[in-house]
Amino acid sequence: MNRREIENLVVKALFKEISDEEQHRLDEWLGASESNRALFERLHSENYLKGAIGDHNRRLREERWQRLKKETVQTKERSLRSLLPRVAAVLILPLLAGAVMWYMSNAGNPGSQLAQREIKVGGSKAVVTLSTGERVSLFGDTTLCVNDGLATLVNTKDTLNFMKNNDIVVADNSFNVIQIPRGGEYIVRLEDGTTVYLNSESELRVPVHFGKGERVVWFAGEAYFSVKHENNRKFIVRTDKADIAVLGTEFGVRVYTEEKELLTTLVKGSVEVKSDNDVYRIVPGEQAKVDHEGKIVVREVNVDEFVAWKSGRIVFVNARLEDIMNELQRWYDFNVFYSTPELKDIRFTMDIMKYKEVSEIFELMEKIKRVSFSVNGNTVILK
Repeated sequence: MNRREIENLVVKALFKEISDEEQHRLDEWLGASESNRALFERLHSENYLKGAIGDHNRRLREERWQRLKKETVQTKERSLRSLLPRVAAVLILPLLAGAVMWYMSNAGNPGSQLAQREIKVGGSKAVVTLSTGERVSLFGDTTLCVNDGLATLVNTKDTLNFMKNNDIVVADNSFNVIQIPRGGEYIVRLEDGTTVYLNSESELRVPVHFGKGERVVWFAGEAYFSVKHENNRKFIVRTDKADIAVLGTEFGVRVYTEEKELLTTLVKGSVEVKSDNDVYRIVPGEQAKVDHEGKIVVREVNVDEFVAWKSGRIVFVNARLEDIMNELQRWYDFNVFYSTPELKDIRFTMDIMKYKEVSEIFELMEKIKRVSFSVNGNTVILK
């Protein structure tokens, strides 16, 4: 698509006047790159829209208002009241459309706002690859119903719901894949009633429909599972390091590809963690750690430290600065540079709200320890 077509689709989506076919084309463009999604989110942000109307269209706004005022000055009070919604639409919609096009026309310039991308707080976003191969981008403020012929998925706000259908028989190799990009999170509710909270840079592969046997999903990244209890069917989470089998329980799983260990932290119920070389059943308050050789070590932990992210907090207990920055990078989507290697080993203990601006977190850390942060575009420099 050329820039003009993209502008029109973005504007229609902004005004909620987009057709199903146009939404499909927009979803394809959004799924093509992270920069496309970042641009779309920025255009839809409240701060940008206020600024666009206030700064870039001030003269046009005044001209339109004066003209409307002249046309309606003799209108009776009751008529004027009924006219106000239409007046607002006449004023605001063209201004926003112009702001979107102004922004996109400038976004490709080397000195544009896009090139100087700010560090933003993460939010609800996901990309779903359907069993047909079609990719759909989801955002926390969208309501969308997707049907690939085998299953129906309904997205409402920040939750993707897999709808149950007992009448359709599907092949064993039919899956839907949910991917959470850097700076994202999402909630997925499976057809059996199980709820999965997915953290940044995670991937969940789910059968189009669970069969009569075990309920099996495949996972990488970080998630919190609240599994619906069923007496006759286990729920199994498969990872590249171990399988986690349960009947009904709540637990956290962390198994990022670049990290050497899998962590399973149990909140309620019981789970069985099984690797190629070992197997353990753990109880609430325990954590099973599986290393790259499949060895399992169980210990008692403060579970809040490992699952607080699901409730909007990030907890660090005597954590290395490098590990803290790695965690913040996933959520705020920035790059980091250390002026000296020794900085990586400074330790912090903090309990912070994950929806704070990252600058507030840096200021707090500067007060705790002798370290300074400077931000250049999307890069954080530590000194």
